[in-house]
Amino acid sequence: MKTGKPTRLSEKLNAELDTIRQDYAASMASQLESFRTDLNSIATNAQRTIEIDTRTFLRQNKSWLTISPWLITGMFLAGIVSMMAASLLWTLMLANSELMDLGLTRIDREDGTWLVLDPTKTRLRTCTMGGRSVTCIEIEEN
Repeated sequence: MKTGKPTRLSEKLNAELDTIRQDYAASMASQLESFRTDLNSIATNAQRTIEIDTRTFLRQNKSWLTISPWLITGMFLAGIVSMMAASLLWTLMLANSELMDLGLTRIDREDGTWLVLDPTKTRLRTCTMGGRSVTCIEIEEN
């Protein structure tokens, strides 16, 4: 039969262990609640900081954010156009200089394009290539 107070050593130890378990469980619950509260506070503060920083950045840089897509597009198109123009000029310069070195002059007219031979550098000849007779331009190199 049990009375209000434990009499046996095992009952005393079990009662003490039960008390320790309850205290430990209460302590863990309190620590867990404190951790949740701290974590929520940290997350809320971080969210506020991000929102404030984003608003401040957008307010300070609003004009750049609205003009920059047009500025970037314009610079991109200007770069493409300038490269195409440079390529065209380079091609024309190379073609004209090569023709001049070969003793040829190109004349563009409405009725067609003409190549004029420089008599000091070039001569028309008849050559045989692959068993066929063709007209060739002989270039005299100095």
